[in-house]
Amino acid sequence: VGAPLAASADPAAKAQGSRELRTISGVDFNSLDEASAEALLRDSKAAAEAIKGSAVFSFRGDKLLKTNPQGALKYIARRNAVFLGERHNSLQDKQLAKNILVELGKLKGRDLAVGLEMVQMPFQGALDWYVYKAPISKLSDKLLFEMTEWGTRWGWQFELYLPVLRYCQLKKIRMLALNVEAEATEKVRNNGLTSLTKEERARLIIDPKGFVDDTLSASFPAYADAVLKPSFQAHVQMGIFSDDEETYKNFVSNRVLWDEAMASSASKYLASHPEKLLVGLVGGDHIKTGHGIPSRIERILHNIGLEGTRTTSVALNPSWKLYSDSKTLVELKNLEKSVKQQESKTPTDSPSEFPGMLVDAGAQESGSAEETGASGGRGWLSPPPADHHPFSDIVWFST
Repeated sequence: VGAPLAASADPAAKAQGSRELRTISGVDFNSLDEASAEALLRDSKAAAEAIKGSAVFSFRGDKLLKTNPQGALKYIARRNAVFLGERHNSLQDKQLAKNILVELGKLKGRDLAVGLEMVQMPFQGALDWYVYKAPISKLSDKLLFEMTEWGTRWGWQFELYLPVLRYCQLKKIRMLALNVEAEATEKVRNNGLTSLTKEERARLIIDPKGFVDDTLSASFPAYADAVLKPSFQAHVQMGIFSDDEETYKNFVSNRVLWDEAMASSASKYLASHPEKLLVGLVGGDHIKTGHGIPSRIERILHNIGLEGTRTTSVALNPSWKLYSDSKTLVELKNLEKSVKQQESKTPTDSPSEFPGMLVDAGAQESGSAEETGASGGRGWLSPPPADHHPFSDIVWFST
């Protein structure tokens, strides 16, 4: 994109500047214009300082244990996918997500892709244009807003997401439109899942048996009460929905379609790009429990024959109310494990297998992210995924 770096009158100064620009994450900055290269350099330095000063915790049951940012980053880098749970109205969350992206990109051997709940699948072409073809400018930002129909299909303030969008554009990181189109969700919201056409079901739900089994599982009603009903009630209070049983039933159907479709979209990408680390940016509720997107991806890829998929989740700047929230979800997790134990007649996982036990900066797995080979610790033949914490595996606070 753009012209090569401008020539310097002083050859020695030019050489020194070139060396400095090439120190960040191995990017060939000469493929960017000078202003964009300098912006990327500033981004990288600022992200390193921000991450160094951030506070990172992991769960053990309903207890939070402090770890350090580098340990968490190396843990994430040994996964096929990580989903960052954000608050849609928080600029702080987007800046933290961008900083995590920057630091993950510095770890050797990890090519990144970014999945967005905010953009619906039919608009993948707009994201590709923005990353690979658009000039780096405010006009391109405006055109992306218009091309994705952001204002009507997503609605949350576009400018809040620019730190992530612009960084992906600068680094040429593939962005994926994960979300199901509004036309399908509107049908489900009004008339339930049976209103989808055969073509829509085949495209949006690539593991139909697993999807049905998940929805009919013994723990699903408790999940709906703990995670989905509070969201429904919030919409009722805003006057968006009426408070009746049929509306709630269709709301739940719409939400599970939303999560399953995003998980299906992510799974299709991971199946064809096993070398990638997919970083998803979604609302905080979409990562919770064994019915959230990360667990759905593991189930989908397992059921289509790709073993050893490993995902994780990060809650960005959650409310400190998370202590009470996590207790409720831990009770739900215990119910899920009890049901699975009865179904499989196998012992439940040991608490020591929780990814929440990150106290010693990634000591739970041998080797650093730099030392782990393509087939060790993050490939399809890696050990079975650890049990997930029902709130999130990692909790990350900005300074």
